[in-house]
Amino acid sequence: MTVIRSFLARLETGALLSALAVALIFGLWTRSFLSLESITSVFIVTSELAILAMTVTLLMIAGEFDLSVGSVLGLSSVAVPFMMVNYQMAPLASVVIAFAIAIGVGLLHGNIVRHLRIPSFIVTLGGLLFWRGMVFVITQGFPVRVPRGNGSLFDLFSYRFRNGFDVSLLWLIAWALVLYVLLTQTRFGNWIYASGANERAARAMGVPVDRVRTILFVLTSVSACMAGLIQVGRFGSVDATRGQGLELEVISASVIGGTSLSGGVGSIGGTILGCLIIGMIRNGLAIAGISSYWYTAIIGLLIVVAVLVNKSTEHFRKVAI
Repeated sequence: MTVIRSFLARLETGALLSALAVALIFGLWTRSFLSLESITSVFIVTSELAILAMTVTLLMIAGEFDLSVGSVLGLSSVAVPFMMVNYQMAPLASVVIAFAIAIGVGLLHGNIVRHLRIPSFIVTLGGLLFWRGMVFVITQGFPVRVPRGNGSLFDLFSYRFRNGFDVSLLWLIAWALVLYVLLTQTRFGNWIYASGANERAARAMGVPVDRVRTILFVLTSVSACMAGLIQVGRFGSVDATRGQGLELEVISASVIGGTSLSGGVGSIGGTILGCLIIGMIRNGLAIAGISSYWYTAIIGLLIVVAVLVNKSTEHFRKVAI
């Protein structure tokens, strides 16, 4: 009984059971779902989503939201081929500029929330619309292609091995380890949890809540840029709608993984499982020949179920504590 209670007390339990259920359903539905090609496709989607979703999880644990990540992904990624095509910049310089743009956006959002005390939901909702508008202004609505002959740099972000797996999986593992250590083994990680659990108490204990949240806004934008560069390398071009709707997917993955919308609760492992579930659903529906319209409906249902599961296991977490 103690082992069962400890298992139920973990944040990742609901997401793990859901992942197993989704894999079982699609595995029985169509055998090709368990093929190597299908598995590699799932991990490509999971990796790109999780690289961004993990930092969004940290921000949500700290009690804030970022609805602009999809637009920031589009803006920072379109900057790379745009600089290369229109200003003949070297690929490396273009990538550096893309990260600089992402850092600037994160600092801007964080400082507006910090100094003007406007809710991050409103600030980043405005950012979602404004930065997406900038992408349309830059591209004029047309795709921007990465010039040929410059693929070596982008291989760092999107190289595909002979077995079908993408290098983005290695980026996911590395980024997950960094964020896991940051969240669970450092004082900064404790500050993240404290900021979201009880902001007033955290400030009273000397936690630099504003600085913590600003840093997390920057990290979220940087991870959006990273995910965008992976997609630039994989697709070879960027269009004006790149990353559109991604903000809802990453928040969904975080919630499915056990992250609380109220702040103070969440984990890296749970978010990765949430992204894996989304990747399996997206790939499974395509293999089964089911309309993609069902994808949104299923994700919406999963969010509600995930919240219910998290509520039902909350008692076991309190007992474990």
